[in-house]
This record gives sequence, structure tokens and C-alpha cells, in this order.
Amino acid sequence: MDAKARNGSGLGDTPVADLLVFGFLHACASRSLHDELQALGRELAVGTAPWEDEDQLQTDGNRCSHAPPDRGADSDTQEDAIQSVARQLAQIGDQLDRRVPPGLVHALARQLMDRGLSEEDRSVLLVAALDQLLQTCSRDMDVEKTQLVLALLLTKKVAEHMPALLQGCFRTTVNFINQNLLGYVRDLLRNEMD
Repeated sequence: MDAKARNGSGLGDTPVADLLVFGFLHACASRSLHDELQALGRELAVGTAPWEDEDQLQTDGNRCSHAPPDRGADSDTQEDAIQSVARQLAQIGDQLDRRVPPGLVHALARQLMDRGLSEEDRSVLLVAALDQLLQTCSRDMDVEKTQLVLALLLTKKVAEHMPALLQGCFRTTVNFINQNLLGYVRDLLRNEMD
């Protein structure tokens, strides 16, 4: 399957992984990323409107990732499925958030600041950080879901630590998902649409 496979109707040419990462970030990122997320939404040509009415701001400045009221069984479009999966992953990310050592986030952010890094180098850094986190996480989820949530969570935490890194972290995470977890993501979406 082509790693850059496109979505079905209604999503234009924006790849699934792009929308999933954007949806996750929009569901749980702090207010400090508001401007960067809006710019990213414009770049992706998706805007933020589909997510805005369902998010509430928490007292710590983060968006609440609780599940919104059920919109009914007719919500079977791929866009709705991506938004729903992104919110579900954000809920899991909220639960794992405190397990991510700040030192790991700071070190990864510092390394990713190097503009001389290739995309492959950035991916290697992300995988190394993921491997460290996987060693400390419980095994109550399957490996693919854990990798996906932790990759998304690392992106969020690095971008919140250094908002200027959002675009680069976003792209690295999308590439990681496309190369390693796209089949798993498509299965999640298929299950959500059933």
C-alpha cells in the first residue's frame, strides 16, 4: 500500500496521517499552540472548525479530550472517523501524559532544533525516544496503539515545549506513521466506520 495513499471523498488530497496527527494535536494541545495549529490547519487546507465546537479548555490551559456527545450512527464518513479516532487517542494520551519524562522531551526538542538534520535523522531521534518510552509503559495496549499514542504525545509535548518546532515535529510524526503504522491506522478507521 502506498504510504501517501489519499483519503476518500470530502478530504481532498490531505493524507490520513496528516489529519489524524492534526486532530490529535487539536484535541489535546495547550493554548500555547493555538496560532501554530491554525497555521498548520491552513497549510493542510483543513482549518480547525470541525474540532472547535467539541473542545473545552481545561484549567491547565490544555484542551479537554473527552468524547463529545454521540452524533449518531450516520457519522460514517472518513473525516468523522478520523476525528473520532484522534479524540480517542487524545484521551489515551491524557492518561499517559504524566509518564513522559520532561527530560526526554527537553532532550528531544534540543536535538530537533538542529536544522541540519535530515528527515531520516529526525525519524531516528523520534524512534529512539519512542523506544525509551515503550520500555517504561505498561503492556495493557497492543504495541501499535502504544507506539501511535506515544508518537503523537511526544509531538504534542515537544511542540508545547518549543512551539516553533511544531511544523517539523508534525511532519516527522506523519512520516513515521506513514512508514510504520499506516495499516494499523487504516484498521482503526475501518473499525470506527463499521
